[in-house]
Amino acid sequence: MNAISMSLMKKSQPCDADLAASLGTSVTAMGALCEPGQTMVPLKPSATMLAAGARAGGVSVEVAWKIYQTMIHHVD
Repeated sequence: MNAISMSLMKKSQPCDADLAASLGTSVTAMGALCEPGQTMVPLKPSATMLAAGARAGGVSVEVAWKIYQTMIHHVD
């Protein structure tokens, strides 16, 4: 299973307070998923993801991997 990376926005609020309370430390993660435009992505993309990115960008798989890493490490 791939590790999951996600960007947490400041002051994010959970979607469901009762559910968030039952999850304890997962509250921050749940809140980030409720913010418009936020999603979880794997830290390490699958070979299929890299191949698709390479085709879409007209670059090698190695360049697609570098682009992916740069994108997930430079989240606003």
